[in-house]
Amino acid sequence: MSQTENHWAEVKEIESEIARYMIALGLDWHDDIAMTMLARESKAFGPDQATAAFSSHDQHRISKAKLFGLVNTMLLTMKSAALDERDVHGGEIWKAFAKHLYV
Repeated sequence: MSQTENHWAEVKEIESEIARYMIALGLDWHDDIAMTMLARESKAFGPDQATAAFSSHDQHRISKAKLFGLVNTMLLTMKSAALDERDVHGGEIWKAFAKHLYV
């Protein structure tokens, strides 16, 4: 399998997991307001918030922490693909969310 196929497979798998967490959290990726709020929260989310979430035993907070971890993984995967000069992009769900990361 070529490196391009690996990047595509990784992106697809990450996006599927992102979708699962959004559904579990009751988030609609067609809702621009919800995606804007989620993107803002994601950008402000750091290691201290992750530690607090996992220590809380609050399933909602833990799910958000996992979701934000997946967002970070997606960004790193896409960066890696770009550095390898690979044209890789996410699908509908990732695009619906990611456009709010850069505003």
